[in-house]
Amino acid sequence: MPKGFSRRDFLAQGGKALLAGGAIGAAGPLLSACDWFAKSGPTSTTEVAYTYPTFTPVPDVALVQDAMNRILKPKYGVTIKLNPIDFGAYDQKQKLAVAAGDVQDIVYSVPWVNNYYVNVAQGALKPLDSLLKSHAPKTYGSMTVQAWQATKVNGKIYGVLNQQPWTRPIGPRVRKDLADKYNLDLTKVNTFDDLTPFLAAVKAGEPKVTPIGIAQIADKGGPYSAAYLGYEIVDGVSTDAGVIGVKADDPNLKVVNIATLPEFLQQVQLARQWFQAGYYPVDPPGEQATANWRAGKYAVEIDVVHRDSTGQLKATYGFEFVAKGLGPLVLTTGGIIATMNNISSTSKHPEAAMTLLEALNTDVDVYRLICRGIEGTHYAVTDAKNAVVGFPTGVTASNDRYNPQTSWMFGDLFNDFYSSEDTVGAWPLSLKDNQTAIPSKALGFAFDPTNVKTELAQVQKAQQQYGYPLIMGRANPSSGLSNYLSKLHDAGVDKVMSEIQRQLDSWRSSK
Repeated sequence: MPKGFSRRDFLAQGGKALLAGGAIGAAGPLLSACDWFAKSGPTSTTEVAYTYPTFTPVPDVALVQDAMNRILKPKYGVTIKLNPIDFGAYDQKQKLAVAAGDVQDIVYSVPWVNNYYVNVAQGALKPLDSLLKSHAPKTYGSMTVQAWQATKVNGKIYGVLNQQPWTRPIGPRVRKDLADKYNLDLTKVNTFDDLTPFLAAVKAGEPKVTPIGIAQIADKGGPYSAAYLGYEIVDGVSTDAGVIGVKADDPNLKVVNIATLPEFLQQVQLARQWFQAGYYPVDPPGEQATANWRAGKYAVEIDVVHRDSTGQLKATYGFEFVAKGLGPLVLTTGGIIATMNNISSTSKHPEAAMTLLEALNTDVDVYRLICRGIEGTHYAVTDAKNAVVGFPTGVTASNDRYNPQTSWMFGDLFNDFYSSEDTVGAWPLSLKDNQTAIPSKALGFAFDPTNVKTELAQVQKAQQQYGYPLIMGRANPSSGLSNYLSKLHDAGVDKVMSEIQRQLDSWRSSK
């Protein structure tokens, strides 16, 4: 890091003038090569497969693929083979693919699904430092050195970041019709406890509505989140529902088991109160959750809240929403690398794969096709000046044949359309959030689990088996918390924490 520049300086400057000397030195020849390529065009075509999870059916994926290839083939010399996999099956299918050594090109691998760190440790992903500079110079140059540092494992980059809101405040995302009906004022909701009166009102007044919608007993939907409490999870495999973390503003970077803290107990007690009051579905509906939302069966979703969340929710569920993120606005490693695309180590065409990733991140026409589908068929521009889109006549969130609603997965989100008028301007404001959020003291730290990989796997199993029911109110905290702590202890959580502390201390000293 250049002398005199802090993390905040890097973020504020956008990284353009602060890139490493190699990147700057290479810019001239790279741009010259790009100019030559643009004038002469590609001389051959390489097909690149892109494997990623999808949360909604996309029956028109072949039509979208063909439309993308009409741009990609003549302009970049690549074609794309879209391979969306249902989210519920994605993680397991990717584990099997890695174990079998299947040939893949671009894959979606992040800490929360198809685990990034596990894939790096297994040699499943290709290091990308040189490829980024040679075949995706615009993408590489669009983000800060600090941001790319967050992707590094043992000093190497294995993931291509998607520019998007990097802060991850969790909070309520509420149907506006019900918020209006029951006089919910989100400006007065500053903690999850403040949401309870509204949930009670919905329960009493809407017999056909379950106040909080969830799909499964998993890592979100409850009032506990490490980010909400101001912590960064540092074990490399857990989501914000994990418990091995450091306080974001702690200069000593002390590793703690968040589940031992009074704040954690308070949140799981609230979750238990909500569950016993009937605010959650007794039987989580799994894949039926989206259809239930569209049918008006839920009032509130608890998840990450970004400035564009309400627009995305309207496009997905068909209702107007209001939303508010709770807790401090913190920039963490996990927030930055929450969405990345990667190149499999088995890819036979890594250069072409990186060329395609450059197109997804910098070519607005290509990117908007994979995000939104075909204009007039899957979406309609309702406000060209402000780049707002809606559905064509006769098309809704329920019957749209291509409506993935995962623009953050495919590339630079700030190149996307807006999904509603009330989110116009969200992209520059989100970029400002990225630049002004409080940087975690552990920003850029990547844990190497080699010495404790067995224990870490057991800790993760304990979190899923005993922690998730607790944070979703399914277990009584008076007995469930002590049981959870016991299971974490038996899994080896103390050994894992000790190893993380050792590496954090070394990392801090090196800085």
